[in-house]
Amino acid sequence: PSHPADPCPPPREPWQEKQRRLRGRLRRIVPIDVHRPEPLGAPLHPPADALLSAFCLEAVSPDGAAFTRALRHVGSLLRPGGHVVLLGALGETFYLAGAARLPVVPLAEADVRAALAAAGFALRDFRSYAMPPALRTGVDDVDGVFFVHAQKPEA
Repeated sequence: PSHPADPCPPPREPWQEKQRRLRGRLRRIVPIDVHRPEPLGAPLHPPADALLSAFCLEAVSPDGAAFTRALRHVGSLLRPGGHVVLLGALGETFYLAGAARLPVVPLAEADVRAALAAAGFALRDFRSYAMPPALRTGVDDVDGVFFVHAQKPEA
């Protein structure tokens, strides 16, 4: 048992159990191209209730305009009132994947907010954190990370 003030309480559920439950709920995994107006190649029926993107859109977008378009395209997969959760890098220009140095569009918090608005999302929550020096490993030049909850407007 943990003390209420314990900063690291024991997990309530082993990760293996969470993994089992998640796998039981997944219906399918499909390839996506966020730079196409129909990212899945055809409309999604029924549209998704929620979508999650983690460190993806900024890594596959050559510039801020492409990042905004990618958000708009991803938004087309959501039902009206659907939710998107984004996790991403701030100020990152590259990351290393083995010997390859891959470019990333460097985003500031204002860029992400503007892109969400331009893509038609209502921002529900935005949090950003500076990357502590102890977590800088040399595989990228990230300044911080952002966490976003946004919502597609009702029809």
